[in-house]
Amino acid sequence: MDTADRNLLRAIQSSAELSNAALGEAIGLSASQVSRRRQRLEEQGVITGYRAVLNPAALGFTLDAIIRIKLNSHSEQSAGQFRLFIEGLSEVQFACAITGDADYLLHARLVDLAALSALINKRLLPHKLVGEVRSEVVLDLIKDDGELAVR
Repeated sequence: MDTADRNLLRAIQSSAELSNAALGEAIGLSASQVSRRRQRLEEQGVITGYRAVLNPAALGFTLDAIIRIKLNSHSEQSAGQFRLFIEGLSEVQFACAITGDADYLLHARLVDLAALSALINKRLLPHKLVGEVRSEVVLDLIKDDGELAVR
């Protein structure tokens, strides 16, 4: 990957809707060069997709919560079952397995505290593998741009 590829990746991250011509103008390449480079980066798996960034508050999602989950059973099978369960929760925007006193960390976007309560009390806690749930409400979201520092 050369400097032009890195410049293209930075430009696409901030404005994926730009045409190849507009991207080329922004980074000093022709539209056809941008097209070839973009296609190669897609084929190599560097670019894995494109999406619109939506404003959660404008859609009624005014509450962000961080949720830590500790399982009561640890096996490869239970981890797989729990991961499938989490993938099915539309409120969960981000989920990862972690080290420390919890097994999983979730970031959920919800409409209000009642929705958080329902997620915890009606979906997470009743799950047969969940041993403990701890949640924190986000007071102020400081950074949420999702862009990688392409070097």
